[in-house]
Amino acid sequence: MLTESSVYSALTDIFSDVLDNDNIVLTRDTTAKDIDGWDSLTNIQIMLRTGQVFKLHFSAGQIQSFHNVGDLVAFIVDKSKS
Repeated sequence: MLTESSVYSALTDIFSDVLDNDNIVLTRDTTAKDIDGWDSLTNIQIMLRTGQVFKLHFSAGQIQSFHNVGDLVAFIVDKSKS
């Protein structure tokens, strides 16, 4: 089972790599508006990489339901319990 802390750490690495920015700090409330370069194209890249790292598949509906990074983290942690 994954912890929130380990998920945030992995997501920070993913976001930093995809957005080519080593200064990204993710919090529960972080949204695309908070990070330069996080647009619809990079969001697809982030979701694909996140799916690969955590061995998950996201439906379009699931992706749309993530209003912030906290929603994504909660989803990943919940799926790790299954």
